[in-house]
Amino acid sequence: MSDAPMGLSMDALFEKMQAETRPTHGYDTRRKGESLAAWQNRLRRRFCELLAFDARPRKAPSMRFMEEIQCNGYVRRRGYMLAADGLAVPVYVLTPDPAPAKKLPVCLCVHGHGPGKSISVGLAQTEAARQQLEDIQEDYAVQAVRQGYIAIAHDSRSFGELMLEEDYRKDGYSSCSSVSMRSIHMGRPLNGQRLSDIMQLVDWAVAQKNVDPERIVITGNSHGGMLSLYAAALDKRIAAAAPCCYLCTFAGCLMDVFHCPCNFIPSLGTVCDMPDLAGLVAPRPMLVIAATKDPMFAIDESRKAYQQTRRIYQDAGAAKELEFFEGAGGHRYYNHRVWSFFEEKLKT
Repeated sequence: MSDAPMGLSMDALFEKMQAETRPTHGYDTRRKGESLAAWQNRLRRRFCELLAFDARPRKAPSMRFMEEIQCNGYVRRRGYMLAADGLAVPVYVLTPDPAPAKKLPVCLCVHGHGPGKSISVGLAQTEAARQQLEDIQEDYAVQAVRQGYIAIAHDSRSFGELMLEEDYRKDGYSSCSSVSMRSIHMGRPLNGQRLSDIMQLVDWAVAQKNVDPERIVITGNSHGGMLSLYAAALDKRIAAAAPCCYLCTFAGCLMDVFHCPCNFIPSLGTVCDMPDLAGLVAPRPMLVIAATKDPMFAIDESRKAYQQTRRIYQDAGAAKELEFFEGAGGHRYYNHRVWSFFEEKLKT
């Protein structure tokens, strides 16, 4: 690229924007004398405004199951949840079999970019999906049910059964770009819709007689890591979270390398950084998982984000509730510490 005759390049302009931005709701820019709880509530409210989503618990949504299959050690049910805006959200629910008499914990298993919920429940319809299951441990709904959880895996909007019809016809990978842009045009950012679905799954779960409402956890990789982090930040009913390959500084991910448009929330960079949102989970337990060779979330920036989040946890008197695990590899799910972490933190 040739030198511009005057002024800044596009790269330099975005660097300037970041340098000049003082986040209005960041932990380091909080109001004088503001308590941690007051800051969390203020940021949570502003985050909800950006998402066009009030993040309040609702009554349990309607759920209709279309299929029940006996698997090795669990029952897998497939159905649909009626979302608040009328969308039929495809869902799998996996329950240990035989089911113990006691109430069970729940694990929300949020898939990453790819074919959707089918990967989480270990179903591969293509060779690429089969390879994904073998290589990167993303069948975390199956892992969860084998650990004694009721595992819930749904299609996040723009993936799986929730792609646009035009993308189905083209055998597309996702509808992220189109759905993201159309949602912004209608004033309803896509991630607000996605988080609403997750909270409604919690609404449904806590209404079930066989569920322990005090032991609801969430995990996911990449896109699933994002929604795991943000859902735990917004919904205090989620007792613990394990987001994988997402926590970073915005400068080290969204503003540094290409990311799918579905990651972006209008004006969020002027409000806070990602570690501030992670700080909304405090004092509840959170396992942050990163990868040393992740090309999309620079490990040095993930370490920096963890340290910033840790300071918030320390101020909350909950430093022992936050943990960092580094996977020695690329952008994938690392389950090495997930289930033991949840077991330790959910003991009652």
